[in-house]
Amino acid sequence: MLASKLDQLLRPLPGREALLITNAAGEVLFQTDSVNDRFKSASLIKLGGAAYMQAHPMDLTQTVTVKDEAIVEGGMLCHLAQRNWSLRDLLDLMLSDSDNTATNVLIDWCGFDQLEAWFKECYQGLHLGRYLMAEADSQTGKENYITAAAAMKLFKQLLDDPSPFGEICRGAMYNQSSRNKLIENLPEGCSWNKTGELDDTEHDIARIMVDDQYLDVCFMSHYQGLRERAKIILAMNQVGELAYQELGGTIS
Repeated sequence: MLASKLDQLLRPLPGREALLITNAAGEVLFQTDSVNDRFKSASLIKLGGAAYMQAHPMDLTQTVTVKDEAIVEGGMLCHLAQRNWSLRDLLDLMLSDSDNTATNVLIDWCGFDQLEAWFKECYQGLHLGRYLMAEADSQTGKENYITAAAAMKLFKQLLDDPSPFGEICRGAMYNQSSRNKLIENLPEGCSWNKTGELDDTEHDIARIMVDDQYLDVCFMSHYQGLRERAKIILAMNQVGELAYQELGGTIS
């Protein structure tokens, strides 16, 4: 029944979409043929940055000075005067507020080339080609890409990490500032998520929970124009509702 409803919902959508839904056991409940297709990653690339830090443990109490020339738009840091931040706070800001400055500082801290090489080795479909807010150029590889399958792998391993690092990631994505897509119409406190967007891209990945059961949902899209964007966002809202109802939740 869920698959039929999702097929009906996705069929008339404009542009290109990928949808992947798995349960707590990791079993695939629904997937489109495009789950291994590359999309511009937008802010979902930040899941990769967090996963690199997870795999290469470091002292998160270390303080980093954010230089004025490193400040870019998107997030809190471009509005604040404070320039000294712990790695822990930068990680949190990258995931909760999707802060682009925090992300770029962490990319430099880890090493751009090291990150890209690690992505290529460990996550098929994940590519780091530019800093956040830097000019993109798909012809020369200066773009960031991700697949729904790679995003789901990253998301699960961050949320399922029982260590203090995992606790930080869970807290950040529980308090994610962008909630207008998959979890827009769901009750507070039942979800964790990470979004991404560009002028032609809307992504969201979320863990939606009812009691002790949950579904992980990754919805990625590429479209043209505001009218198409509105249809994509509405579909994301509806997919989130269907997932919540599949778990036995009731939306008032």
